Amino acid sequence: MTTNERKLSLEAWSDAIKDDDFKLFVFVGHLATKDACDLAEHASSLQNVYGISATAPFYQKPATVDLLVDVCAEIASFASTKSFYYYHIPVLTNVNVPISELLKKAEARISNLKGVKYTHNDLEEYLVASSLSDGKYEMLAGIDEIALASRSFGAKGYIGSTYNFMAPLYYKMFDAFDNGDFSDAKNLQLKAIEIIRIIASYGFISACKFIMKEKGINNGFVRLPSKQISESEKSEMMSKLQKLDFESIASS
Repeated sequence: MTTNERKLSLEAWSDAIKDDDFKLFVFVGHLATKDACDLAEHASSLQNVYGISATAPFYQKPATVDLLVDVCAEIASFASTKSFYYYHIPVLTNVNVPISELLKKAEARISNLKGVKYTHNDLEEYLVASSLSDGKYEMLAGIDEIALASRSFGAKGYIGSTYNFMAPLYYKMFDAFDNGDFSDAKNLQLKAIEIIRIIASYGFISACKFIMKEKGINNGFVRLPSKQISESEKSEMMSKLQKLDFESIASS
């Protein structure tokens, strides 16, 4: 999406919110920090925005944790009345810093720092970071395939892709884990992984958008460089998912 499209989309979401308990987070990350600040300032002007989030810039990457804190502090300052969450996704940004170190250094610099959207499989670092300052920072787990493992390390909040249309499976999995039924919880996580691997083989984001449309929420299509799912691939994918009894665990 272009910067202007991102602003228009956020305004539409903000206008649509009628429930005080609905928390709207907006991603404001950008290759250009100045544009990220512009998006943060725009988000700050909207009453219904709860928080903002940003990744590290991933072309000209910050070389140190201190420089990354500088970037985050600059962006967060343009939305000082909104909660700020650092978006840690090194598989895409190739910026992989110890999140516990980032939080320690950012604490005194970013007054509206509330936590991290943690999309990484390093659960050791997840545990260390989530234990800082008596659990002061919210560590939102961001990899659907290890949602169960994240739960065992104390995760309470999740942000992911397949939660949009497979929430019943994950709720059932978490209930099983919380009730001590680890075997059932493990099997449900394995089923989620099997489904995710099928979806990913057709171009993950495009395939997810198609599934959402099938569930009644049309949120458009992907643009280059993402792969667009074809009509034949849609039929083939849904046939494979149906064999896994997808409808029984998909959101209605």
